[in-house]
Amino acid sequence: MSSLPNVKKPCAQCPFRKDTLKGWLGGERMAEILAQGSFVCHKKQDLQCAGHMLINGDDNDFVRLANRLGIELDLSGRELVFDTRSECESHHEHR
Repeated sequence: MSSLPNVKKPCAQCPFRKDTLKGWLGGERMAEILAQGSFVCHKKQDLQCAGHMLINGDDNDFVRLANRLGIELDLSGRELVFDTRSECESHHEHR
């Protein structure tokens, strides 16, 4: 196997992007999503979300699996997503 089913770059509506609408998910819901081991893309539900993999890094089950299998995920767009989980949660808090 040379690839895994994942999105390569966060889509325009990815909830982990810095430029998403503030408060649309709620901080608690975002905390729940970030705490999950993996997360599928809300647009391409058969693929793993690039944003979740980028923000969680080795805390994402899919990233760890790819590392163990020696498969490159070819992720890009790290600059588009929040640097920390807490920044992402704060961004999504209802105001």
